[in-house]
Amino acid sequence: MRDLVAAYISGLCIIHCLITPILLALGGAGLLGHWLEAEWVHYLLIAPILLLVIWSLPAAKRQHQQHAPLWLGVAGAGLMLLSLWVPAPLEPWLAISAGILLMAAHLFNRHFLKLHVNAQLTAQAQK
Repeated sequence: MRDLVAAYISGLCIIHCLITPILLALGGAGLLGHWLEAEWVHYLLIAPILLLVIWSLPAAKRQHQQHAPLWLGVAGAGLMLLSLWVPAPLEPWLAISAGILLMAAHLFNRHFLKLHVNAQLTAQAQK
């Protein structure tokens, strides 16, 4: 469940990065545009993303023994943090790339956890 929540939050980050420049370019964003552009919104989105990466991926790696989700998550989290300190034109590109990596990490993690649980159930049924 937490991997799905994490993937959805990463998706929200991607949507934020795609919609904000469009709204600002159209000039009709008004208060919503200023809110979407505010720095605190970035921190509000990044905080749960990072917490879920730290909470979910290392523990799951110990169960299913697959390294890919953890490394994808580390790369995505690193890019997400880096996007806070790069020049404004680069920020959306890094954040969108990070969001994609994080979504992939959590969805792969979910897949590997299901395979691990199914393998355990099969092993128990054969006893």
